[in-house]
Amino acid sequence: MRIEKITENKIRIILNIQDLKEKNIDLHSFMSNSIESQDLFYDMLDKAEKEIGFKTKDYKLMIEALAVPERKFYFNCNPYASR
Repeated sequence: MRIEKITENKIRIILNIQDLKEKNIDLHSFMSNSIESQDLFYDMLDKAEKEIGFKTKDYKLMIEALAVPERKFYFNCNPYASR
């Protein structure tokens, strides 16, 4: 798993198949919005906050998810105020 800061308010999280295997999540489970994949997503956001200060508390997130040919998944995350 790799986290990149794109702008002050936008990050990209990059996952690969090995990242899923390490969390014991198969591709079907990941793509079907399972409890395990939701937990992984929360873990990714926690890691983003710890590593680069990406805060999501009191914000809604807009997520752009992309699967790319190299068996990687890109998640572009952009918070916006929930008010």
